[in-house]
Amino acid sequence: MLTHNNFNHEVIIVGAGIAGIAASKILTKKDIPHIILEASNRVGGRAKKAPDHFGSWFDIGCSYLHEGEINPFVGISQSLNTPVKTNMGDQFSLEKTKFLINGLCLSKEARKSILEEEQIFKDKLSKAKHYPSDKALSSYLNMTSSYFPIFSNLLTGLNGVEPNLVSLKDFASVKEGQDFIIESGMANLIEKWGSNLTVKFNTAVKKVSWTENRVHIETTNGGFNSKKLLITVSNGILSSNQINFLPELPDYKIAAIRNLPMATLNKVGLCFRDGTFQKNHEGWYVVCSGPSETSISSVMSFEIRTKPKNHMIIFFGGKEAKELELSPKKVLKRIRLMLSNTFGHEVLERITKSITSSWGLDEYSLGSYSYGLPGKNKDRDLLRKSIDDTLFFAGEATEKYHYGTCHGAYFSGVRAAKEIIPKLKL
Repeated sequence: MLTHNNFNHEVIIVGAGIAGIAASKILTKKDIPHIILEASNRVGGRAKKAPDHFGSWFDIGCSYLHEGEINPFVGISQSLNTPVKTNMGDQFSLEKTKFLINGLCLSKEARKSILEEEQIFKDKLSKAKHYPSDKALSSYLNMTSSYFPIFSNLLTGLNGVEPNLVSLKDFASVKEGQDFIIESGMANLIEKWGSNLTVKFNTAVKKVSWTENRVHIETTNGGFNSKKLLITVSNGILSSNQINFLPELPDYKIAAIRNLPMATLNKVGLCFRDGTFQKNHEGWYVVCSGPSETSISSVMSFEIRTKPKNHMIIFFGGKEAKELELSPKKVLKRIRLMLSNTFGHEVLERITKSITSSWGLDEYSLGSYSYGLPGKNKDRDLLRKSIDDTLFFAGEATEKYHYGTCHGAYFSGVRAAKEIIPKLKL
């Protein structure tokens, strides 16, 4: 099987997500014959739009242009005549966050204390990069603080898993920046950007037989041969052994996949009647409940937008994200209680429709994005490492400084394609 030179393509890309699309565009510019094999029936991967009955402008998956100052999708958006909202790029900063408890604004004293605790946390985090040993992110939180529930909620939402499971050094390596918004939908942009590529849809890869410079792939839609293979599927798919490698991947690669498991961040989208929220309501909210400001029992965080429709995006990470998947009615009941306490009972009557994501159950990703286990912060370098100049790897999980993001996936696809091209000339 691997002894002939009957190659269908010079390169095969597994996965038509952002990494796969980015790599394909580089190979296309160089006139390198290739094909993308995609298990689903669409491009975009974890950039996924809501069905028309809710509103295809709503992003079920990734929805922000993080690090907007360097994000390549800002330029891509402009080239495709897609407006980008840049005037609220700092809305997630705690200075701009709208803090409420039991329906009332947090006091100035409480806000000041939260900002002071954040600065202490950031100072510790900046030093952590230089320490030789790694530990859990939670070790840098003040668990006795009255505001620990707030920081825990925000970090769990950011990482898609509780902070006690996250590598401190891995988290500390992530770059910060402005967070821009595409009101017409990130997934719609990716769909437009990823059109006109050679993609074989509904083609799940089941087996990869490889030796140096020769690859044979068996799929649900026939067999394919190539000189190089670029794998861009999520670590959720790789760790589930849905793809059988022959010979097996090296031990270090298998360990890296397991040490960078998939987190789960889910969202609930709520549409409201026009006029329910005004422009001054827009922004990022952290809503708390409890006996007092210094005795917080629960926290919920969400964003309000008024365009293209009045809507709210409520985020749930880690255990709460799993709960949403298993018991959506229970979570929706909590949301309704929160809305009633925060905006008044009448706001419930203005909800027109709702939608929930379930990325942990998504058969094409088995999670939202990767996170590093404590002590495993160097495994992203191992994950991105090519094997025998034949198997190459891309995807957000391979990005040390931009993991968990769309632009991280983009950077990884470009990087992998540029690695592959000179190897084809050997």
